[in-house]
Amino acid sequence: MLPALIVGALTAWYLGLRTGIIVAVIVAVALFVAMAVPGLSLAVYALVIAWAAALYFLGPKLSKRSPGLFGGLGGGVGGITSAVGGAANQARTWANKFLKRNQG
Repeated sequence: MLPALIVGALTAWYLGLRTGIIVAVIVAVALFVAMAVPGLSLAVYALVIAWAAALYFLGPKLSKRSPGLFGGLGGGVGGITSAVGGAANQARTWANKFLKRNQG
């Protein structure tokens, strides 16, 4: 289960502690299932390596959005909330411009 710990720690470092724990549990379950199902272990290990490589190369860019220890303990909820709020503000601005242009 060393791959689950490594991938979980790497995910926790870049995306947050909660996300890291969830990913570690998913990887551990996938590895247990791969031991029971013949031919599945290669696919599981390929996905684990791909996830670790993606985090290694894209992690610094992703972690800039969520400051703090381990990328913030709350996961990515704050980033999602601010993105939705920003999109709503942009839509409101466009609607105001459109309505003012049509009134005048």
